[in-house]
Amino acid sequence: MRLRHALYACAMFVLGCAGASAQEDPEAVYARLHRALLAGNAEEVAGYSTAATRAELAAKPQAERNALMRAMAQAAPRTYTVTEKSIAPDGNSATLRGTGISEFQTRAEAYLTASFRKEGEAWKVASWAWSNQKPPPIANPAKPDAPAAAKPAEPVAPPQVVITRKLGPLPAAAPDRPAAAAAAVTATRRPSRAHLDARACLRQRTDRAIMECAEKYR
Repeated sequence: MRLRHALYACAMFVLGCAGASAQEDPEAVYARLHRALLAGNAEEVAGYSTAATRAELAAKPQAERNALMRAMAQAAPRTYTVTEKSIAPDGNSATLRGTGISEFQTRAEAYLTASFRKEGEAWKVASWAWSNQKPPPIANPAKPDAPAAAKPAEPVAPPQVVITRKLGPLPAAAPDRPAAAAAAVTATRRPSRAHLDARACLRQRTDRAIMECAEKYR
């Protein structure tokens, strides 16, 4: 009876762990794969991989699969730091970037590029690689363009009404009163007889002749 209870408790513990693993984010899933890779546990590594990756590994001979796992474990840093993480808008794919110090052949900085796919409710690692070449930053997923704000309508000016009418002939301009008055005075005023006689005397050629003429009309 005690053995049955112990087996039941172990089964519930495994199911609980599986349920928790299904809810893990890509960063946590890769952390588990990385530890399994360093430990040389090929089966556990395959368990965190997508179905396509598992099929690809299974298609290789056992010796080649083990050699591949050893080479990947040697190139991977013992510890690493996640630098970027991006999940696609549809929630079905993700990308992870990380960096660490690799001891493979020479001590140098290494860079992680890992991609993920959703299988059911669990994240699975589709591919991963450590390289000494720094990858470009993760491109942000394109967002739909926001609708352009409606431009306010410009006020419409009321229509202008133009009234036209036919004008008659313009009246004649009134004569300038000062000028007319001067003309009237000029027309009525005529030089006197004495004025005319004085003009006649002034036409004389010499002073003596002018004096004699003036004596005549005095």
